[in-house]
Amino acid sequence: MNKVSGWTGRLSWAVLIMLITLPVHAQLMLAHEGHHAGDCVIKGAFSVNFSAYEKPKGDIPPMHAFCQQIPAAGIILMSVDLNDAESRKIPLAIRVVMEGHGPDGHEILSLPPKVYPSGSISLGEVNMADVGKYAVLLLEEQEGMMNTVVRIPLTVGEGGGHGSHSSGPGIMEIALLLGAAGVGGFFWLRRRKAGAAP
Repeated sequence: MNKVSGWTGRLSWAVLIMLITLPVHAQLMLAHEGHHAGDCVIKGAFSVNFSAYEKPKGDIPPMHAFCQQIPAAGIILMSVDLNDAESRKIPLAIRVVMEGHGPDGHEILSLPPKVYPSGSISLGEVNMADVGKYAVLLLEEQEGMMNTVVRIPLTVGEGGGHGSHSSGPGIMEIALLLGAAGVGGFFWLRRRKAGAAP
């Protein structure tokens, strides 16, 4: 019986610690979710990381990041990170185009050539009002012409993205369920022990 008592005591402490730390863990995950969920590596002439965020309503910061599947059309915030040191020395022009409108696509955004020594490129607010295929193009001047060195294809307004997370229970739900089961088991064993006492 002492073994059972020791086991239930350890279990109750583990459950208590888990219930205290889970809300903190959940907050950290929400704060970091932009990089965790949406950050993706795209390879072209060099490697970049790309993230897109739906502009939230009100003054709250964007929380859910997407990679190449953006579930809804609208105002999208985008960022590109240059991964290698050499690409941070090259003047890069940026274009965002909607595909299917001629060979070069319909231009949504254009930024002139610029060197990004920090490696971080913020595209700001991009109006992707229509459902369809888009592309973010990084261009470099080569032999007097602007050539695409990295192409980031995007699908906008066709589902996917963060919404696919909701198809099953998350870590928080599973952990809370296990915690509740552990607490219930602890009290059941305690009551059983008390009933068995002379």
